[in-house]
Amino acid sequence: MKSILLRSFPKLAAKARLKFDKVRGKHLLLLPERVVILNETAASILTLCDGSQTVSSMSEKLRASLLKDAEESGIDAKPDLNTMKEDISEFLQEMVEQGWVVISTDDKVNHKKQK
Repeated sequence: MKSILLRSFPKLAAKARLKFDKVRGKHLLLLPERVVILNETAASILTLCDGSQTVSSMSEKLRASLLKDAEESGIDAKPDLNTMKEDISEFLQEMVEQGWVVISTDDKVNHKKQK
């Protein structure tokens, strides 16, 4: 399996939508004729897949969030950024293979969206 480039811009596929099911207390990925129940980590990653952020910047945001949560809980755990980048890249590659996420490496297109 090839790895997603850290400078690529992942985005949910047009057919996919994220939703939080309040009754079940679960994050869902809604697809045509399919619902995928997500764990917290998968939901956190996919929420950032808006086509405007690189895998690297997404990893940094998630690490910062984990560090903040650990600090508030009094835990002295510091997740390794490079390990997180690898894990997130592998996860996104699986999502691409499923057709749930699309990848762009053209940052010009993505910067136009941000303006």
